[in-house]
Amino acid sequence: MNQPGDSKLSKRGLVKFIMFSVLGMFLFLAPIPDGEGAFNIPLGFAIDWLRDSVLGTVSLTTYGDGTNFALHHLLALIVITISFLGTLVAYLFKPKFIMNNEKLREIFRSSPVYFISKAVGFVVVWMIFLGWGPDFIINAFTGDVMMGLAASLMVVFIFLVPAIPILTKFGLMEFFGVLIRKAVRFLFRLPGRASIDLMASWFGSSAASVIITRDQHEKGFYTGREAAVIATNFSFVSLPFTLVVAQAIGLRERFWLFYLVVCVVCILLAMIMPRIWPLRKLHDDYLPEVGKQIHEEVPANMGIFKWALRSATKHADETTPGQVVRAGAYGYLSIFMDLIPIILAWGTVALIIFEFTPIFNWISWPMGQLLRLLQVEAAMTYAPATLVGFVDMFIPALLLGETAPEATRFILGTLSIVQVIYLAETGVLILKSKMPLNIGKLFAIFMIRTLIALPIIVGLTWLLF
Repeated sequence: MNQPGDSKLSKRGLVKFIMFSVLGMFLFLAPIPDGEGAFNIPLGFAIDWLRDSVLGTVSLTTYGDGTNFALHHLLALIVITISFLGTLVAYLFKPKFIMNNEKLREIFRSSPVYFISKAVGFVVVWMIFLGWGPDFIINAFTGDVMMGLAASLMVVFIFLVPAIPILTKFGLMEFFGVLIRKAVRFLFRLPGRASIDLMASWFGSSAASVIITRDQHEKGFYTGREAAVIATNFSFVSLPFTLVVAQAIGLRERFWLFYLVVCVVCILLAMIMPRIWPLRKLHDDYLPEVGKQIHEEVPANMGIFKWALRSATKHADETTPGQVVRAGAYGYLSIFMDLIPIILAWGTVALIIFEFTPIFNWISWPMGQLLRLLQVEAAMTYAPATLVGFVDMFIPALLLGETAPEATRFILGTLSIVQVIYLAETGVLILKSKMPLNIGKLFAIFMIRTLIALPIIVGLTWLLF
C-alpha cells in the first residue's frame, strides 16, 4: 500500500471506513450481557448458537463408548479426511491445479512434517469415529477431548474467518495505529495498530488475535519481531473463556478479582517480554516479498487526528469486495485443510503423554519446588498444572478441578491464562505462520512468562485474598 497522500478525503472511502469499522468493532469488541451474569461478544453469541443450538443438537451416529457424534464432529471428520487425501494426491500425482496455484500448493504440498501430521490426524479421527483402536488413543481424556476441541474450533472459525477482514481491511487499524502509536511503542515496542489485536483477543478470541497478526505480518504491516511479540503477548484468552476456566475451578464468585489479576499480570508481561531474550533478539525486518507497508508517522504539517482519518479513509477506499472474499476463502482453506488436522494430531499425542506417562510429573518437579518456596499449598501435587498448559489452555483447569485448595486454584488458574502460548491452538497457528519463531523459542517464551508471572500472581493473591 502506498503512503497516504495529501489529497482530499474520499467520501466513498470515509463511508466504507465508518460503516465497516463500526460493524467490525461491534462484532469483535461489544460486550453484551449473556443473561447469566457474564458478558459475550456478538461473534461469541453466533458461535455458541451454531455449536449448541444447531450443530450440537444433531446426533448422526454413535462412536467409541456410545457418545453422540454431533454434526460439527462430522464436519471435522470430513475436513480432516479431505485434507489428508488432498495432500496425498499432491505428493503422489502433483496435479497441475494444485502445483500451479500458490495457495493450494502451500496447503497441500507442504513439508513432510505437515504431511505426517495430517496422516496422524486422519488415523486418529477415524479411530475415534469408528470406536476402534488402542484405548490410549480413543480414550475420553485423549483423542476424544481433542476431537471435541477440533470440532469446536471449526465452529469458531466458521464465523471468525470471514469477520476478520471487516476488522482489518477497512482502515480501523490504520486509524488507531496513528492515534496511539507513541503510547503503544513506548509501552510494548510495537506499532499502534497492535492495539486492535489486543482488543480482538481480549474480548473475542486468542486465535483471532494470532490470525490477525499473521495476516498483518504477511502484508507488510509488522516486522517479524513485532508479529512475534504480539502473538506471544497480546493473544490473551478471551474474557468469556476466562469465565469458563473460573467456573471449572470453582471461582465463579471471585471472577472479577480473578480477571483483574489476569489483566494486570498480562499487561506487565507484555511490557517486559519484548525487552528480553528471545523476543528482543529477533530480526526486526519486514518480509522481503512485501516490504514495509505501514505508515503511522504523522507529517509535521498535519494534526494527528486528521492524519489518522486520512490514512484510514485511503486504506478503506482501496479495499475491494473481491479482496475481502478472497481473504476469507483462503482463510477457510488454510485453517480447515491445514490447521485442524494438525491440532487434532499433536494435541492427541501430547494428551497421551500427559495421561499415560509420568513425564509431566518428572519435568514439573522443579516447578513444585518453586511453588513450595512461594508457600503455595499442595505444591508438588499440582505442580504439573504449571506446565501442561503448553499443550492446551484447559488442561490445567481439568487438573485443578474444585478439589485443590482455593488459593492454589486461584494462583494456578490465573497462571494458566497468562501463559498465553498453547500448542493445540495458538501455538500451531504461530508455527504455521512466517513469524521467526520455532517450537524451541515458543517453549522458552512460555517458561519465561511462567517464571516471571508466578511470583507476581502469588503476591497479588496474598494481597487481595
